[in-house]
Amino acid sequence: MSERAGFSYGQLDFLCRVSTHLAAATDQNRALSSILDWMARDCQWQRGVISLMSPDGSEVQAFLTSGDVPSARSGRMRYRPGEGITGQVFASGESVNIQDLTQNSNFLDRSGLRADLDISKLSFFCVPIKYHETVIGTISGDKQKAVIEDPALEMEFLETVAGLLAPFVQRRRLEEQFEVFQRAREPGGAFDRIIGKSSAVQEVQKMLVRVAAANTTIMITGETGTGKGVAAEVIHRLSPRSDEPFVEVNCGAIPENLLESELFGHEKGAFTGASQQRLGVMERVGGGTVFLDEVGELPLSAQTRLLRILQKREFERVGGSRTLRCRARIIAATNRDLEGVLAEGLFRADLFYRLNVFPIRMPPLRERGKADIMLLVDYFVQRFAREMNKEISRIDTPAIDMLTAYHWPGNVRELENVMERAVLLVDGTVIHGHHLPPSLQMHRYAGEPESQGKFHNLVENYEIELITEALKESAGNQSKAARQLGLTKRIIQYKIQKYNIEYRRFR
Repeated sequence: MSERAGFSYGQLDFLCRVSTHLAAATDQNRALSSILDWMARDCQWQRGVISLMSPDGSEVQAFLTSGDVPSARSGRMRYRPGEGITGQVFASGESVNIQDLTQNSNFLDRSGLRADLDISKLSFFCVPIKYHETVIGTISGDKQKAVIEDPALEMEFLETVAGLLAPFVQRRRLEEQFEVFQRAREPGGAFDRIIGKSSAVQEVQKMLVRVAAANTTIMITGETGTGKGVAAEVIHRLSPRSDEPFVEVNCGAIPENLLESELFGHEKGAFTGASQQRLGVMERVGGGTVFLDEVGELPLSAQTRLLRILQKREFERVGGSRTLRCRARIIAATNRDLEGVLAEGLFRADLFYRLNVFPIRMPPLRERGKADIMLLVDYFVQRFAREMNKEISRIDTPAIDMLTAYHWPGNVRELENVMERAVLLVDGTVIHGHHLPPSLQMHRYAGEPESQGKFHNLVENYEIELITEALKESAGNQSKAARQLGLTKRIIQYKIQKYNIEYRRFR
């Protein structure tokens, strides 16, 4: 934007009013709507549109329009980078003024409001809304050529308005994301099932909040048991579709000959056994969310149909000819390396890139740290204790050591199963190491576990558990611990040395 002066008194007064208005505003919709109305009333800008970047950054879409543009039409005004004039400004960050709309093929007029107008008499302007050189939206509108004295000055005026809007829009965007994030973390919020405070979990939570409000297709990757399905449900709960159905389809669990019928439905007589018409998931879910778990297992025929849905939002039932519209949002998940599968020709590359618009990786449990493991342990113990009507007061130290030392190849799902088993086995109020599966039995205290049998190892681990618990209760006093166990001090000292138990940590 140039530094030259030249704005009229009315324009300067307008800019001052906008600045004062935004400084005090808290409601983004109301604030920006007022500015568009003022531009139409006081500055002769018609069909004004403020478009903002989608939460995932993949497109710019009409956020608010002036009174001349019905909201039903504004829903069509979505532009990918480089698409139409708005998409061009969004991608380049450069302002555009079209003085002859009849000669510009990039002018799409998706609102349709200029269809019955003599557009040769209009001059169209579109400028970027930039925050620290990053384009976060655009503002556009047109004016009658007859009232424009200096097109460059009009462009500069609109750029100045955009400059005033940028910090306000960015601030409100961040505030809204933070508000959603905080609500999700409250008791009963969407993050109730994503347990953990590690940086890896917090990063995932931030990504879920960021993408939930968009319509973007999401690919969730991660090892088995990391919580991909839980993440998909959280996205749905945080999205504007939360009142619509959420349907999960396990692509690897449904026989190949039935999968297309499950997803897209079928007509009566479409195949043997199709005695009546059946609506598929894509049709039944309406405007909700379809979660395709293990999408890497889709057969190629179903991949082709899914690609068409992602590209054109349309499909037909199996055996049918009527084209149906798909309004659902699609979230896919896989524990396979799909990029590796592409080379084998088992997964379509074009489908992969359509699904992988916004990838989210769920971290394995071993990357989340001991604190997250114990938070999950406490959560599952409380849950299963309530379900089994038991009182569990604590988990003893050897059991904690076993849980935090294990590498958890099955991730959160394996931990959940382990804790359900432990709560089921416990007779008292304390979970001990022997309530955990043999796979978790620790060997780090034993001298040469590879030369010992399974029974010998289990006995030693039980001894370690009893001694450790006694030391904990006696605050590290070996004599008291020995009396509690009915041993002599010499014997317990021998065992502590043999198993390399750090008794001082209990003092």
